[in-house]
Parts: sequence; structure tokens; C-alpha cells
Amino acid sequence: MKIAALQLACKFADVEFNLTKAARFIQQARTAGADLVLLPEFFPSAIGFSPEMDPVALKGNRAHKVMTTLSKEMNLIIGGSFLSFDGTDCYNMFELIFPDGSVYQHKKDLPTQFENCYYSNGDTLHILHTPIGEIGVALCWEMIRWDTVKRLSGGVDLILAGSCWWDLPQNAPMEREPLRRYNQKLALETPVTFAKLLHTPLIHASHCGTVTSCSFPAGNFLQTRQFVGAAQIIDGNGFVAARKEFFEGEGFVLAEVPFSHNNRRAAVIPPKKYWIPDLPDSYLQAWQKINPIANEYYLNHTLPYYQENFSQAK
Repeated sequence: MKIAALQLACKFADVEFNLTKAARFIQQARTAGADLVLLPEFFPSAIGFSPEMDPVALKGNRAHKVMTTLSKEMNLIIGGSFLSFDGTDCYNMFELIFPDGSVYQHKKDLPTQFENCYYSNGDTLHILHTPIGEIGVALCWEMIRWDTVKRLSGGVDLILAGSCWWDLPQNAPMEREPLRRYNQKLALETPVTFAKLLHTPLIHASHCGTVTSCSFPAGNFLQTRQFVGAAQIIDGNGFVAARKEFFEGEGFVLAEVPFSHNNRRAAVIPPKKYWIPDLPDSYLQAWQKINPIANEYYLNHTLPYYQENFSQAK
């Protein structure tokens, strides 16, 4: 199957603009021969801490309709994730949509740091049982936790992955430059490591460009962050068949990807480890400190906003 992974420079929180842009690149990938096109995590909006994010999840159905329409019109399988409020709670929803209208879903299991401001814990159902095989799904930091490897091990033929991996603020102090280099390397290498651990081909869609949003949690000044990583297509041995790094701009990578249930192998999983990489203390401290603060913001601000405005947005 020919598969394309998109890399998008999204306009922050502008759903209609980004859906139009995504449709254009999907068309280009289809014209180039893609049978399946993968969009990045949060492709209709990107992500940042800002009041501009409040209405985004209420437009999740627009993303679903655009993907469904394009899938049918182009006879194309399309996958990607977006914020989606269902009337009760909000999730980072990944959908894989087929031309006949069938939809397969995974809700990202845990939000990362300030992402907790905008959606809730999802599910652990990472395997989609589809007509083309058992498809694994892993979104961004789901790829750096051993729990995800355990859930997919020996059970998938192909992995679809997407990220919206933000960097340190552009004006961070010079002494944090080694951490910036580490973060960019981690974003680039994480999909490769994940594919090798699971012995499974992996397609990864990504963002490029920047986002300017508020500092967290105070929100009293603006910060501009670069999105890092790469759109890439990787085989089960970790060989990168195609790659477009963030500094190369938007577009897509395309490759013929062989996959089969006959190639499934169990991963070797170490006991009692949570994170796959040995994360720096600053990452671990941020995870422990920011997650609960951001979740309080979701419960006290964002969720009431969703509930109040949901009926108008339908």
C-alpha cells in the first residue's frame, strides 16, 4: 500500500483555515498515488495554552465531516486526530476513515502537560480492527511510554502515529539550549525507536512552523514555540524510508509500505519501567507538576465552556 504522511504548518486554532489546507495536501498526496493519507495530531488547530483554543473542540465534527467527505470522493483511507467534545467530555480523537464511511477510533490515553487544559483521559484501545489489518495507533507521548508498547506488542501489522511536538520557547535562556537539542532529537528519534521496539512499520505525521500562545499556568505573557520532529515512514527494523524534518517545511512523504500479520513479533519489555527514554528531571517534574494543574483548569474553565456552548455548536 502506498502511504503518505503529512507535515503541516497550521494556523493556530483556526479550524476552517487548517481544514482547507489539509484538504489541499490530501489531494496532492492522492494525486501522487497514496492509498492512505495520515494527518498529524491536532491537525485542525495545533495546540497551545490560549483562550483561542476554547472553541476548537466544539468544531470537531467539522474535521470528521471533511475527512469523511474526502475519503469517499477520493476513494482514499484518511487518518488523523482532533479535539472532539461529545456532550459529556472532550478527547483527543484519532479517526481512521474508509471510503465506505466506516470509522475506527482511538482516544489518546493521557494528555501531555498543558494539553490537560483541553481534553480528558481517553482509552487504552490502541488496536483498530480494520479491513486492511490490525492497525496500531500511537499519538505523540504515547510513543514514549512502555504501557503503549505492552498494548500493541505482537498484535499489529502497521502503526499510524502522529505528533504535535512543541519545543522550548524561542526566547528561553541560553543555558537551556542543551535541553532544546535533546528535545529536538527525542522528537525525531521517538517514532524510529517505537517502530524498532514493536518490529512493525510505522507512519508518522507531524507539524512544522510555530505557535504563539500564553505562558502556563499564569498566562501573563506570550511565548512562541517551534513545532519539531518529522513526517516519516519507517520499517519494522527502524530503517527510515522517507523523512521530512520540521525545518524543511510543510508537505508530505510517500512510500510503498509492505505490512502483513505474518510479520508480527512480540516486543521485549523491561519490568517496572514507565518511560521508554531516560527522561531528564525537568521533563519528569513538569509531567508531575503541570498535569494536575492543567486538569483543574479543564474541570473549572474549559469543560464548563464546552457544556455551555455545545448545543449552539452542533
